[in-house]
Amino acid sequence: MSGVLTIWKKEMRVYAVNPTAYAFLAVFMFLAGLFFYLGITLTGEASMRVLASNLAIAELFVLPMLTMRHFAEERRQGTLEMLLTSPVSPMALVLGKWLASLTLCLLMFLGTLILPLILAYYGDPDWGVVCTTYLGLLGVAAAFCAAGLFSSSLVDDQLAAGLIGIVILMPFWLVGRAEALVGDEWAAKIQAFGVLSHLESFNRGVIDSADVYYFLAFAGCFLFLTYRSLESRRWR
Repeated sequence: MSGVLTIWKKEMRVYAVNPTAYAFLAVFMFLAGLFFYLGITLTGEASMRVLASNLAIAELFVLPMLTMRHFAEERRQGTLEMLLTSPVSPMALVLGKWLASLTLCLLMFLGTLILPLILAYYGDPDWGVVCTTYLGLLGVAAAFCAAGLFSSSLVDDQLAAGLIGIVILMPFWLVGRAEALVGDEWAAKIQAFGVLSHLESFNRGVIDSADVYYFLAFAGCFLFLTYRSLESRRWR
């Protein structure tokens, strides 16, 4: 645990002085405000439901770019080998970087709390639904950050790592739109693998254990793949 905390502190210090992190925060805030405005004006529905679905799609593109530097930059600078031979275990390295990325995502979400406050000023939102919506978005962030870390462990070019991450995540979004291509029967089967279908219950104020397990399994799978990727490099 001390190794995880050490890596987390190191990455948070990097984020604090890295202008790219602030750029991602600004972009995410802009997209949140834009989706919030369009969701209300186009649907006439004063809720977080439309915002959450659109933010999940934004995370698909933003988070791989946020995590792309973690291992790719270490490999490019030649510091990854030092980290892998340090007392910090590869799993602690993976978890520390993942938790740092997730912490930054929490800061992004905190920046959007003004949006439900705007709803509260003009109406009476269901705060239980608001809380579960953010919990669902956090689950998406945990899963996508893990996938982004895995793509970053594969190459030493940051941009390539970000693009690979988007390519890895894209099918998990597209299966939610598969009904028009494969028909209702097959769509119902493959939508269980889609991210948006598991976000819907959170948007309705329901915490379904199947959806929680999905995001945990998604994140755990890619964290393990990242660990194995680093382990294979460690013994080369």
